[in-house]
Order: sequence, then structure tokens, then C-alpha cells
Amino acid sequence: MDNGTDRPRRIGLLGGTFDPIHYGHLRLAESLSAIFNFDELLFIPTYSPPHKEFETVTSAYHRYTMTVLATLQMERASVSTVEIFAPERPFTADTIDTMRRDYGPDADIFFLMGADSFVSLPKWERYRVLLDSCHIIAMTRPKYEVADLTTLAAQYGAGRVVDLREGKASPHAVSANLDTGMHVFLTDLFALDVSATDIRQAVSEGRSIARFVPPLVERYIHTYKLYTK
Repeated sequence: MDNGTDRPRRIGLLGGTFDPIHYGHLRLAESLSAIFNFDELLFIPTYSPPHKEFETVTSAYHRYTMTVLATLQMERASVSTVEIFAPERPFTADTIDTMRRDYGPDADIFFLMGADSFVSLPKWERYRVLLDSCHIIAMTRPKYEVADLTTLAAQYGAGRVVDLREGKASPHAVSANLDTGMHVFLTDLFALDVSATDIRQAVSEGRSIARFVPPLVERYIHTYKLYTK
């Protein structure tokens, strides 16, 4: 899709269990889309997260449908089945490789992750391949210390880490760093304090979840009796 400019397309990738997707995910996605000026923001529900027992996760098809319903009104948002229909549980590097083939070598691909995941990134399978294939957006809470910048620069490469925390995040600051290879962008944007675990617990106890999820998602959960005992 033509973005109406001479710059490469910008694709944001937000993976997660989304069990269920909630306003925390959606508000964060909207904020990042505005700052990074994504041409497309792709929500990627996982099939069976490697860090969770499969039996405790709702069917991928329910989670996919809820994510679609939640993002219907979001401009430039779509939902991918790249991991749901993968014959094996793909590592993130594999997913990025698939996206690179789909969107082409010139697209700017941004992978969004929370601070806790970013801290453990060196333990990920083929994490160096991941770093060389896409930009990373690490979402931290205000005042959250992921590590000092000198340590991060030594770990990921001089000039690769871009600190956009404490009010420095802006479309201009992002654009100024996209012509010199892949980067790690540190932001202090984070999801609203909404817990999917608390939402599931509220449903099981018959309490309202209207303030946590969009109306279509709430209706879907009740229609299919998800999270009930």
C-alpha cells in the first residue's frame, strides 16, 4: 500500500496472548502508532506461548476473533494468523523473517516488546538475527531502569540504542534515526494497568468487564461463555 510519501513503509508488530485483548493493549498501540507513524500495525496472537502451559490458554481461534473485533475501528490495524497457523511454534526471529518476506526488504519493521521481555532478549533464540532484521521498540514504565545506556550500547552496538524516554518520543526523533540501520528504541510508554488475568477472574465471578474491554469483545466472551467455571 502506498503511504503517500517517499519513505519506506513502516510496519509495527505487536504480539501477545491477547487472552483477552483489552483497552491496555489498544491504547498502547494507538500511542505507538502516532509516534512511530506506522502505515500498518499488525496484532499477532500467539498460538501456544512457549512460556505458558497450553491448557491454560484459550483457543487461538477465540483469541484471534476477539482481537479482530477489538481492532475493527482502529485505522491501519490488522490481525495476523502467522503464528496461529504455524506448523510449529515459531521463534520471534522466524516470525520476523516471514514478515520480511511479506513486506519486502525495504520496509521498516518494528517489533514491540515490554521491558521485561527486552531485559531477557539476549536469552532469546537467534536474538542477533532478530536485531539485524527489524527495529525493536522496548516499552518501559516511567522511571523503569532497563540498564544504563553505556551497557546497552556495548551490548547491542554503538549508536543502535535510541532513548526516547522522558518526553523525547516524537515522530521527528524516530525519523531521524531510521537511515542508519536497525535500532533499539527505548520508550516509557506502557499499557494501562489492566490485567488479562483479572479480567478472566471477573468473568468467572460474574462481575462486569465493560471498563476493561470493547463492547464487541465483552459480548463475544459472554456469548461463547469464555472464562466461566
